Parts: sequence; structure tokens; C-alpha cells
Amino acid sequence: MKRETQNILLVLLGGALLKIALNGTYLRYVKPGQQAWLIAAGAVMVILAFVSIARDIIAARRPEQVVAEVHDHGHSHGGLQSHSTWLLILPVLAVFLAPPALGEDAVNRAAGRTPPPPSSSQDFSFPALPAGDPIDQRVMDFVERAAWDKSGSLNDRNVRLTGFIVHNENSTYLARLAIGCCAADAYPVKVKLDSPDAKGFVSDTWVKAVVRYQPGSSTKESRHVPTVTLTDIQSIPEPPDPYEY
Repeated sequence: MKRETQNILLVLLGGALLKIALNGTYLRYVKPGQQAWLIAAGAVMVILAFVSIARDIIAARRPEQVVAEVHDHGHSHGGLQSHSTWLLILPVLAVFLAPPALGEDAVNRAAGRTPPPPSSSQDFSFPALPAGDPIDQRVMDFVERAAWDKSGSLNDRNVRLTGFIVHNENSTYLARLAIGCCAADAYPVKVKLDSPDAKGFVSDTWVKAVVRYQPGSSTKESRHVPTVTLTDIQSIPEPPDPYEY
């Protein structure tokens, strides 16, 4: 592959990284804390490409040097390297054809995992819930508290959760995907919606739901997926950051 083509691909790849880092699309792939690294990586690629382009322009003004370089190195940049350079265009295409955030299919395919206890103590303690009615919580915090809080702090409390609708057989869930580093390690957290109203929502519809925990529903048998009574539900646009951390 010609150096000009390599430089163009490098500019495209670096520009693509800068694009997703600056417009928020990167949140479909990695945690917010990775933004600075993506910006730095994209900027370095673009700078290296323009430096290489500038060197080629300068070298083009000295034909005798170009001929010598081709004679000395002409056989070292072909074959596998030439073909593999085209692989740089794959991440560029992945960015410009950015897939949507993971949704119902990812939740139903995953077995889920039991939320870990907050400590090794047998008397699991959680901070008191804030005042208000309803209160906002992350789905993963709600699931963890339902599984391990022995004080019953969720009982008789109205909690507002944000997530997307998941249908599985005859059950309907409100779910989020939590990630540790990037979308590749995403795992689902969900609550079972005990209400016929939830069945009317299309899969992957984003909603805000006010729920009440049904005490004793988060058990080993249910894989610590709590069942909740639905008191209010409204569809919303997909949030800019679809994952929880």
C-alpha cells in the first residue's frame, strides 16, 4: 500500500476517535473515564499522519533521495504488511456505522450474575435512603440493596428507576447493562415488573418507572432479580449514556 493511502487511513482513524470522543458516541463502547485517552490517541494519530505527509512532501522535492529509499526499502513494505494496513479501515467503519447500545437481546442471552455482597460481614449495612417520594436510584443499586440489605430499607418506598423494557417469555423486566471497563464486559441488572401495564411497551423502549419492592422476592432461586410493583411508568428517549458503572 502506498504511503499516501496509509497516511489517509491514519487520519481517518484518528479523526474517527476524536469524533466519537467529542460527540459522546464513545459511551456506547467504554466508560466516561476513557474519554481523555480516546482524545489523546486520536490526536496523536492525526499528528503522526500529518507529520508523515509533510515529510513525504519534502522528500518529493529531492527525487534522488526518493529513488535511493525505494531501492533500499522497496522489498520491506509489501506482502502481509501491505494487506494488513487495510485493516485500519475496519475501526473507522465501525465508528461511522456505530451500532446501537446493547439491549434486550444481550440481557436475555446473558445468564446474569448475583450482585456481590457489600462486605464480608454478616450484618450488611447500607446507608439510609434519602428523603423524598419517589427517590431516584440506579438499577444496580436497587438490585444490590434488595439482595443484601437486611434492614428492609426498600420496604414501602417509592423508587424511580430508569432502564429499558425486556420481555422474556411471559415476564417483563426493566433492565440496564452495567460495564466495568467497556461494552465487551457488560452484564445485565434488572427488576421484574409485576404489572400488566408493562407488557404494552415495545422491547428496548426506555422508560422511567416508579416501583415498590416486593419484600422477599430477591432470593437465590430468582437469581436475586427482585420483583417490584409498578405504580407509574413513562417512556423516555434513550439517555446519552445508556450504561451503568
